Amino acid sequence: MKILVANVGSTSFKYKLFDMTDESLLAEGRIERVGGDSSPVAHLAQGKTPIEGTATIPDYPAAIAKAVEWLTDERHGAVSDLSGISAVGFKTVHLKGRPGAYLLTEEVLEKMAEYNDLVPLHNPPYIRAVRIFQTMFPDLPLVGLFEPAFHVSIPDYAYIYGVPYTWYEEYGVRKMGFHGASHRYVSERVPELLGVPAEGLKLVSCHLGGSSSLCAVKDGKSVDTSMGFSAQDGILNAARNGDLDVFAVLHVMDRECMSSDEVRAILSKQSGLLGISGVSGDMRDLDEAAKNGNDRARLAIEAFCYGVKKTIGAYAAAMGGLDGIAFAGGIGEKSANVRAKVCAGLEFLGVRLDEERNRSCAGEEIISSGDSRVKVLVIKTNEEIIVARETVRVVNKLCF
Repeated sequence: MKILVANVGSTSFKYKLFDMTDESLLAEGRIERVGGDSSPVAHLAQGKTPIEGTATIPDYPAAIAKAVEWLTDERHGAVSDLSGISAVGFKTVHLKGRPGAYLLTEEVLEKMAEYNDLVPLHNPPYIRAVRIFQTMFPDLPLVGLFEPAFHVSIPDYAYIYGVPYTWYEEYGVRKMGFHGASHRYVSERVPELLGVPAEGLKLVSCHLGGSSSLCAVKDGKSVDTSMGFSAQDGILNAARNGDLDVFAVLHVMDRECMSSDEVRAILSKQSGLLGISGVSGDMRDLDEAAKNGNDRARLAIEAFCYGVKKTIGAYAAAMGGLDGIAFAGGIGEKSANVRAKVCAGLEFLGVRLDEERNRSCAGEEIISSGDSRVKVLVIKTNEEIIVARETVRVVNKLCF
């Protein structure tokens, strides 16, 4: 069974095609700056001529059509036509109701739309992309794995908020958590690398990137996570606020006479690392600016690392101990500086980072020292394979 996995951004479209008989990657590609004057593109299929450069991609239908063209092209593709693909899996984000993996019916899309205000940069693009696929390929099963799915195991005392209980009953207001596919992959991969069972393992998974969250994983299950009812909560993100006193928002709204839409845009697009630094939400830009003496860039980096460190300590307390810390995501995998800053000061928990291993790490490996009681690892997360597996499960259900 071949599964195409679609990763949809507000102006980007990325994809991977898997052969699920052995979970091998057949092809992958990306199209960025959709709708811009020039879109950076790349496509690579196993044993075929790669594509890299720029193209004119005016809208999402054009992006999807171009991806399908490359996937089925004789020189560049991995399949002769779309009949070779069994389904499309989407790394969907949020919907009203119990999260999981679902066939993307009209009813499910409507439940997604009800939460557009909670994840305005994610749900609308996914709904749009799904509808385009429905129009272009009406016979192809479309499946969404919603990001909070891994966190359904969080106990009630960890997910409940201190608001009127009717908010929970009527509107589902509670901690939901996100980056579930990444945290699930990490929860499965770490025991494999350590050669130990997931049962009994107390792990903190740190998915750090443009969007970041942490997850406390005990016995292979999520028991707490840093994001909340929406993806705004928790540690700092590139341009989203993270932990914030809600009364501070109301205070500024009243004085600036701002609408909820105006505030939502500020907290989603002008806050986080970008808001503090005034430079960028990209950690690479902040590192460079900090080296050149920009103190607000330095402050943004320190605040980010402090938030990660503090959450690791809290989760060690919540789990009654700590056996491992795993760094994943663009920042987690690539920033030795962030990893070092986060681990510094956690020696009391049994964390000992090997400085040379940390600096030279270029893939998956253990970067803690040999005498470190807590193992520190870098994991090349694979959210797409988790989506593909769940898509297979849903499609197989349809066949019986």
